[in-house]
Order: sequence, then structure tokens, then C-alpha cells
Amino acid sequence: MQLVLSHFVFSELVNTVMRTRDGLETGVKLFGTVLGDCDVSASRAFVVLAIVGPGQNATHQPAHYAGDAGYASEIFAALGSVMPSIKWLGELHVHPRGMTWLSAGDRRTVADILTGSDDTVHPTEFIAGVMQRDSGTVTIYPYHFARECLKGELMPVRLVEQNAPLIHQARLRAIEKGINNDRSSICPQPSGSRTAEGETFIHRRLRQWRQRLGAYGRTLWHRQADTH
Repeated sequence: MQLVLSHFVFSELVNTVMRTRDGLETGVKLFGTVLGDCDVSASRAFVVLAIVGPGQNATHQPAHYAGDAGYASEIFAALGSVMPSIKWLGELHVHPRGMTWLSAGDRRTVADILTGSDDTVHPTEFIAGVMQRDSGTVTIYPYHFARECLKGELMPVRLVEQNAPLIHQARLRAIEKGINNDRSSICPQPSGSRTAEGETFIHRRLRQWRQRLGAYGRTLWHRQADTH
């Protein structure tokens, strides 16, 4: 079992982390697909196709981070409009230097995500990880959790080229027509938390995402059609 990112996505992740001042926590949400036999753990690859940063209304503190859930949910919906089978794989957040493990609070949050019963996304498995700033780059320590095993298992990280066969296979899996999931909200958004400026920022970002995704989706469909 491994967490796979292209060098392009990893660069986006590093840039996102570096936009937050050193000493404050920040994070990203991971979206992609899972490849391999679900009954053979060693063969499975959790392939990240997109990340979403903190958002306008995120909280950044020295020992606490909370992302803008409303922003992430809207991006998730935009991704799903072009890649119907894309999944919320998990999230990573920065910890103070030297703390490469998940806190007790992190583990409680993962348990709530996996076993909750409210009207938001509750996947059967989830990746929660720690990021450490490291001389201009980032080191990732991801842990895989499942409803049947809430202990968490440390995963290796693999970086590949953007045009690697594994990335191409994950993209094709993501654009497959799947069962529409009405519960596209990642978690409830507190009422009254957005400002008018925040709404303008989010709408602008969503338009940019949809334009990029529309072109991306059309390219994938054309490539797939050309192979038949």
C-alpha cells in the first residue's frame, strides 16, 4: 500500500504549505482514486490527482489547523462534475518540527470521519498524515485508516512523473461513470462564517477550477476514444 503523487501535484503541495508562515499549521485535502486489488494490501496505490489548500476561512495557529470546509466541498463537487469517480482520499497537515506522528485529537477526527452518521462524506478508508517543513520542501508521513482498523498504518510515499502509466490509469478510473453521491459536502460549514470577500474569492477560484477541469476532461475522453 502506498501514497502516490506526481511531481507536479507534489510541487503544488509544497507551494501551498510555503504560503503559510513558518510556525503556523496548515494543510491540504487529497483527491484521487485507488488502484489495485482491495484484498491485497501490498498492491494498492492511493493516487492523488488533485489537492485543495486551506481556503479563505481556514484557521492557522501554532498548534491547530482547520481548513475551510465549505471551500473544499465546492471544489470536490467541481472535480466530481468532470471526474465522477474521484474520491476524497484524505488530508495532510503541518505539525511542529519533530512531531511526525498524529495527535490524539487527529485520531479522534479520523474516527469521526470514518464512523460518523451525519449527512456528509464518510469514506470506508481515509489517509491522515503529517507534513514537516524541510529546507524549502516538505516531508510527508501518511497513515492509512479503515473503519475496521482505526489504529492506522504508516504508508510509504512514491513520487512519479506526471505522464507515468500509474497516473494515466488513475485518471481513467476517475472519469469512469460511477454512482452519483449526493453527499458531496466534506463536513458542515458553520453558518455565517463567510464574508462577502470570501464568497468572491471562492467563486473566482471555482470558475478557474471548472475551466481547467472542463478542458482536462475533454482531453481525457478524446485520448480514450483514440485508443479504441
